Amino acid sequence: MPSTYTASLRLEMQAAGENLNTWGAPRLNTVIDRLDQAIAGRSAITLAGDHVLTSANVGDDEARRAMLDFSGAGPATVTLPAASKIYLVRNAASGPVTLTTGAGTTAVIDSQDVTLAACDGTNVFPLGVGGLSLKAYVEAVAWSYNAGALPAQAGNAGKVVATDGEAAGWRFVTSLSDYTQDQTQRASAADRRAAALAYFG
Repeated sequence: MPSTYTASLRLEMQAAGENLNTWGAPRLNTVIDRLDQAIAGRSAITLAGDHVLTSANVGDDEARRAMLDFSGAGPATVTLPAASKIYLVRNAASGPVTLTTGAGTTAVIDSQDVTLAACDGTNVFPLGVGGLSLKAYVEAVAWSYNAGALPAQAGNAGKVVATDGEAAGWRFVTSLSDYTQDQTQRASAADRRAAALAYFG
């Protein structure tokens, strides 16, 4: 019976009695090397358009490695194998990279982002919190976290974010002694100048 291969990392599994006197070296050493790549390896991929990760039972490939390190031109779509796997992704390309298996949901990694992406064999998910992508979570939750204090927005119309050196919060502008009073004084001064010009003509 020939060797079989694991579903996610494509590691060789020996059949009973197979590869006598060769299983330890080189075959077992090859499996250990590929485990090393899957745990700590890096695939450096220069994009010049859409890309399909190499994936093979026999031989080295891009998809097995733990880190996908993209550079080159973006935007681009990168197709992953339809297998369960977690990737550390660094996008140093010039535009966003969309990770997909060709089916299911996709994960968009913006330029200069470093994040995790998880594939369940069909869908690809970016790092997220509370069912939202990390960026969506910050936008949707962080600014409304605690009503009446930073970073909540409701009830703080006309205020600015300021700090007293210990805590930040929403406050009315007071750095000009009093912004409203300052604006009133400026308007009054302008009125006085206009009146003087009209009088002395």
